Amino acid sequence: MCYTPVWVSEMDLLQLRYFYDSANLLSISKTAEKYGVPSTSVSASIRRLEEELGCKLFERLPNRILLNDKGIQMRDSMKIVFDELDNMLHAISDTADDNKEIKILVRAIRSAITEQVIRYKSRHAHARFKLTADFNENRIDDFDIIIDTENDTFAGYSRLPLCTQQIQLYSAANSPLCSRKFQLHQLAKEPFVVMSLQGNHTHILIESCKKAGFTPNIIAQVNDSACFYKIISSGVAIGVTGEIHESNSSAITAITPLKVSDFQHKQKICLYYKTDCNHGNVRRFVAYMKEIELF
Repeated sequence: MCYTPVWVSEMDLLQLRYFYDSANLLSISKTAEKYGVPSTSVSASIRRLEEELGCKLFERLPNRILLNDKGIQMRDSMKIVFDELDNMLHAISDTADDNKEIKILVRAIRSAITEQVIRYKSRHAHARFKLTADFNENRIDDFDIIIDTENDTFAGYSRLPLCTQQIQLYSAANSPLCSRKFQLHQLAKEPFVVMSLQGNHTHILIESCKKAGFTPNIIAQVNDSACFYKIISSGVAIGVTGEIHESNSSAITAITPLKVSDFQHKQKICLYYKTDCNHGNVRRFVAYMKEIELF
């Protein structure tokens, strides 16, 4: 008879990670936040693990969880396993000539991320990147890193907060609109341009206009930032985007934020990195992003 260990046949690494982090944090919700997944996913994964082991690992109280004796034993064993695994992955990736292409899906702060990739590349000539800016991209597992808002969740990815960004409405700097203060309903007849119909900025615009009593007249969706800013600077439409910081681009210097009293929105931007692939070039780039200030 051939015996297959339960680890190999049924348990997966992420399931064990969920348990290990929950055991250390004594919190399923904090573990869920770390991996960017719903708490129910972590809780269900741990329950499956307990069923596969045939024993309980936690005492579940109304507002917290506690490890029982089996859970403590499991946690201590997992520490040895994960320490060895992480050290092995880091040793291999850091000593090898790691030419892995870092695939990044950029759904927010495109210009800032592009700038940081350029800066990183200037310091690490061996690093290679593939940046994709597509809100319709559904093959999430193809990417090592995803840049998106805090509200998004990606199974198997850990989350690193990057910055908070003000969302603003922009018009051409020479537009008569710039000299006035508005409430949003006063812009009901104005045309708008957005970067993506599926993006968070567009969602914020539509919901805000709905509260103000109208549907925005979106005349263009442009997936290229240069064209987007050009349309705004030419006076064709009002654009909605994140707060623009200093830039030498003539198109960007030719636009300005409008003063709209009831359009006050912020979004938190996060870097999501695939938990099981956080080594080599990917790990070094994530470490770099942890240390910088974007704005």
